[in-house]
Amino acid sequence: MTTVEEVLGRPSQGLDRRAKRVAVHTFRPRRSWPAVLTGLVILVVAVVAAAEVIAALAGNPLRLIPVGAATDYAAATTWSEPSVQIASGVLALIGLALIVVALAPGQSRWTALRTDDPALVVGLTRPALRRAVAAAAQDVSGVDSVNVAVRGNKLRVHVRTGMRESRGLPAEVTAAVEHRLEELAPLRSMRIATHVRYAEG
Repeated sequence: MTTVEEVLGRPSQGLDRRAKRVAVHTFRPRRSWPAVLTGLVILVVAVVAAAEVIAALAGNPLRLIPVGAATDYAAATTWSEPSVQIASGVLALIGLALIVVALAPGQSRWTALRTDDPALVVGLTRPALRRAVAAAAQDVSGVDSVNVAVRGNKLRVHVRTGMRESRGLPAEVTAAVEHRLEELAPLRSMRIATHVRYAEG
């Protein structure tokens, strides 16, 4: 049987790497809420500060911020004061936390699939991936029910069986799940942990 890949030929390694980069970038989770909240806080502070400056230049200060008390405190306080050092440390920690939140990827709701074409990006939602893996495990003889959990690149497959003992069942379930993953071709390899609960008695 001739496949499409055999007719068109394998894509070059450069094209394959480009397709991977496009897929990873497309399905990279965005940290939108932290960015929106930080942006709103900065916007409010900037608007209040601008209003204070403009009103002071016009000769009618708003006094929304106790600038006078802050100026007096700053003039009488040195950098070696514990309160200044603590405030500086807290602000530095807040800044580092914002940088970490911005750089660290969030938990994606999608699993990117390999396409070898930068113009084509395909992904599966986590529920769809769980259903596909559960269906593959359910097809194994002796399996009564399946529960699948996805955590990052790890799949936890929990199987219940009516059999009292079957040493080969975990391996069969794992093989079936691996075969389904080969068909789906996720961009990143996934680890499979299979747990079988046998009938009591």
